[in-house]
Amino acid sequence: MNIIDKYFRRINRLRISVTDLCNLRCVYCRPENGLELTKHKDILTYEEIVMIVRHAIKLGIKSFRLTGGEPLFRRDIEHLLRMLGDVQGIEDLAITTNGICLKNYTKVMKEIGLFRLNISLDSLEESKFEKITRGGNLKDVLDGIDDVIHLGFKNTKINVVAMKGINDDEFEEFARLTLERDLEVRFIEYMAMNKENLASEDKFIPMSDIIDIIGKSNELISLPSPNLGSGAAKIYRIRGAVGKLGFVSAVSQPFCNSCNRLRLTSDGKLRSCLLSGGEVDLKNILRNNPTEEILTNAFIRAANLKPPVHSGKGHVVMHQVGG
Repeated sequence: MNIIDKYFRRINRLRISVTDLCNLRCVYCRPENGLELTKHKDILTYEEIVMIVRHAIKLGIKSFRLTGGEPLFRRDIEHLLRMLGDVQGIEDLAITTNGICLKNYTKVMKEIGLFRLNISLDSLEESKFEKITRGGNLKDVLDGIDDVIHLGFKNTKINVVAMKGINDDEFEEFARLTLERDLEVRFIEYMAMNKENLASEDKFIPMSDIIDIIGKSNELISLPSPNLGSGAAKIYRIRGAVGKLGFVSAVSQPFCNSCNRLRLTSDGKLRSCLLSGGEVDLKNILRNNPTEEILTNAFIRAANLKPPVHSGKGHVVMHQVGG
């Protein structure tokens, strides 16, 4: 069975937030004075997550990404990784991490056959990184990336949230990471947190400007987007480089017409979209001994809540939906 939403988009990916906890407080994700966290009893157990994954596979969803908060910050996350490693039918298992604890888990990730990693990194300058993350240690992330390369992971992405006046002077340096490393450095347009207009003028830079900045001193070659984890990024390579560059323009050029994912929050809400649409309380259904038909209908309802295109406005809660 395959899930097709009412706009004829096939849903075959699920992003799973395993926690809303994080060991950083990045400026575009978490307010400086903290936020109200979900109660422990309302967080999906690892067994519940695996149950959802097993059912999703029956519905044609074969690609899964663990997010947070920070997924590696949840207690005993290694247990979930091993449980998912034993699930038959997963064709693509990935994780998005801020990299702070990454070096502690790379071996188990390799052991279970994790397909891909996305590592968030918004500055290559120690003091600036600490300021953006409000306390993070850049060396921890860089050590984790070195470990990933050493262990031979493929299709590793470095996610850079592009912010005017903050890290726009580092775009070329980020691009140069691909010259000798098998990485995809991916620039992501800034979404203003909890503002009416996502393209907040103080930090927002359109993707076209980012490409122009890098292209001034580098010859960029446009590449076709690979299927595995490519999403809606435009892919380039600096001539002669080992790695690639990706550009994600979710704000200036929404790619909703090709969106093929649902999102599961850590408290069990199956969301149709990062910004718009609606959600289905899958946790409540799961804890009431549902039949397979009831679970299937929950996925179908969530898919049919997906809007044709997001509004470009709204309150973004990255810590809850793994944005």
